[in-house]
Amino acid sequence: MLKEKIAEFLEKQFGVDKSEFLRLNLEFEERGKHRVYAFKKCQLEVPEYHYGLYFGTLEENGIRLSIEGSFIVGKLAKKNIIELDDEKARRWMSGEDIEIPVKGYVILKWRNFFLGCGKGNGKIIKNYVPKERRISKI
Repeated sequence: MLKEKIAEFLEKQFGVDKSEFLRLNLEFEERGKHRVYAFKKCQLEVPEYHYGLYFGTLEENGIRLSIEGSFIVGKLAKKNIIELDDEKARRWMSGEDIEIPVKGYVILKWRNFFLGCGKGNGKIIKNYVPKERRISKI
């Protein structure tokens, strides 16, 4: 079941308590290129292409969260959260990779805001902020 698979990835990657995550009462659906969408069931007839918000992408070794997925999971995460200062947050939201020596998936946070998810290779954290969501360099 997709929901259980996601809960297991989140527990392993970010220390999220599975039962706490499952209590969010979200449903998940995988669509093209392993993209996962989250939604709550409702009685409304909604066209398929508007159903849910992009939560993240299933990768071979985990889930890469979207910015919205990071907001949902970030509050529950107990590990692999990287707090950025103003300078690094600005660079991240401009689309730059950040030089922080970590490995694996991390959630990036600036103040009270979750800025998305990246993957560290031991030297840098790869940026996955979509071009249309990046800010201009100041």
